Formats: sequence, C-alpha cells, structure tokens
Amino acid sequence: MCSTLPLAACALGERPSFDDSPTAVGTDTGDPAIDAVLDLLDSVGGSMFTATYDATLLFGGKQSEATVTQLGPRRSVTIGNIRFINESGSSRTCVLDTGVCTEGIQAAAVSDTGLTPEFASGDMAKRLRRDAAAKVGPSTSSIVEVGGIEATCVDVTVTGGTKQYCVLPDGAIARFRGADIQLELRTHTAAADEGLFTP
Repeated sequence: MCSTLPLAACALGERPSFDDSPTAVGTDTGDPAIDAVLDLLDSVGGSMFTATYDATLLFGGKQSEATVTQLGPRRSVTIGNIRFINESGSSRTCVLDTGVCTEGIQAAAVSDTGLTPEFASGDMAKRLRRDAAAKVGPSTSSIVEVGGIEATCVDVTVTGGTKQYCVLPDGAIARFRGADIQLELRTHTAAADEGLFTP
C-alpha cells in the first residue's frame, strides 16, 4: 500500500522497461511491409560479411566512405579515417592516419558524416521503427537490386517526404534515403576481413 508521500508516483503506474520501447529489437509495428524489413535488420547480428558504402550528408553535401566487417560478435566499422572495433567484450576507436586507439566507442569522431558507429548494426532499425510510428500514409514494399544483390525495401511516407530502407538477405543495410542522409551499398561479400580489426 502506498503512503501519502509517494502516492503520486504510485498513481503513475509501472514505468515502461527498455524492452517496451517502440525502437527495441524484435518489436513489430503491425505493418507487414515495414516488419519484413525490420525482421531482416534485426537478424544482422548473426551474419558474417564485409560491406562498403557511400554516404552523403544532404545538409552541406559531405560525402563519406564506410566499411563494415562482421564475424559473430566481432565487428569493425570504418567511417572515413575513423575505425570502431568491437571484439572480445571490448571496444576501441582508432584514427587510421596515426594508428592511435582509445578505449570505448567515440561516436563524436564521425558526427560530421551523419553516420553512427552502429549504423549497420541497429541504428537503421531504430530509425525505421520511429518512422513507422510517425508515418502519414501506407508503406510500399519492393525488391530492388542494390550493389548487384536483390534487397527487400520499404518506402515510408512521413511528414516532409518519403524515406526508403533496403536490406540484404543477411540483414546488412543496403540503402537508406532519408531527409538528412543517403546511404548506398557499393560492395558486399559473405566473408569477414580480418585486416579491418587492426588500426
């Protein structure tokens, strides 16, 4: 029973947990076209691949190259001159020009690119779930070829325009066309590149 002092807090009910978040992995939206893409994006953690991307930040036109390689829980994401390495329960951020690494993932090092260190391993799924909640019209599904591979796509109309998300069968993001950034797969191989786990 609640005392007089915490009564207001009790009246608010139980706080939502992280898993209740509309952006949590595995959360369906109820839209079949969107959920088909989300199911693939959510499966990327178990895939092995190396992929290269071209990214364009639409505000200012900055262009960046990105490379992702993944082997189970090991992942390396290179954006421009910065490499983020996750392996053996540890992570580090490395500057390729100098070979100097610091502990942890320093996302601010690539903030001028519009990409994040997790763009290929969770952030696009979070974006899509947010857009699913904000959509103002029906979504449209399609199969298109990106980087020479068939990708499952969904177009989501939100206030201000339509965003497109495309994903490969192994869960790797293939294309994103949004209001802030455009991302396009250039190459993809079903193998990890061990050389990308060094600075």
